[in-house]
Amino acid sequence: MSRFKAFAIHFAISLIIFLILLYFILVQWYPQPLFSTDGGWRVIRIIVGVDLVLGPFLTLIVFKSGKPGLKFDLTMIALVQALALSWGVWNSYNERPAAVIYTLDFFTPVPAYQLAEQGITTKKLKKFGDSWPIIIYSDIPKDKFSEVLARSMREAKPLYLYNEYYKKFSKEQADILKASSMKLEKYVENKPELKKLYQHSLLTGTAKSNISYLALHSREKWVTTIFDLDEMKIIDTIDIDPSAYTLAQEVKVIDKEGKTRTIRTR
Repeated sequence: MSRFKAFAIHFAISLIIFLILLYFILVQWYPQPLFSTDGGWRVIRIIVGVDLVLGPFLTLIVFKSGKPGLKFDLTMIALVQALALSWGVWNSYNERPAAVIYTLDFFTPVPAYQLAEQGITTKKLKKFGDSWPIIIYSDIPKDKFSEVLARSMREAKPLYLYNEYYKKFSKEQADILKASSMKLEKYVENKPELKKLYQHSLLTGTAKSNISYLALHSREKWVTTIFDLDEMKIIDTIDIDPSAYTLAQEVKVIDKEGKTRTIRTR
């Protein structure tokens, strides 16, 4: 057998493994829109590097028909590849977003390992919904907010991890989410690139009539989600930074003369 044939066989086997893993990554572990916001591409790069590059190219380098110790070399390559791939898959699985939690006025995708550290298992999550990842509403009472915030700072624990305030998303929150919706049409008026993204979301039919534009703070960036208030779920995202939108809003201030005037914070 030639070196290139051995490489082709190894690559073909690795490709089959990659395609199986790709299904789990795209459909089960990092479904859209979380694939593009929470490390889906990073996971793909790790798997490609280990599975499609490392193993087959090591075979290409060391393979020589009739070489003494060839079987041992190929066994070690397969072992190294399997160990590296297992590590990559295990980390990708643990870091998959298991829940998207709405706290204050934005969504936060939370990885499975972080929820597990709080004693929140997959079984416990299922009481909040059947979709994956599960969308949860964190209902911190207004009269307890200062207390919970102080506790959060003291314990160095994000507000979205206080699971005693978790609630299943329902029509009860529709009015709250509608009131929190960003007024993007006015915001993108003089921003050609952002306006194109906003109009595209409308033209594709993704955005329905009863929707809210809400912030999502992922591990990699801030994005704007399109939230369907009829079905109470995220249906798409727009690559518009909600933090920039917040800074750009008009606010009313009282000047030194006691007069009220409107300014833009950015």
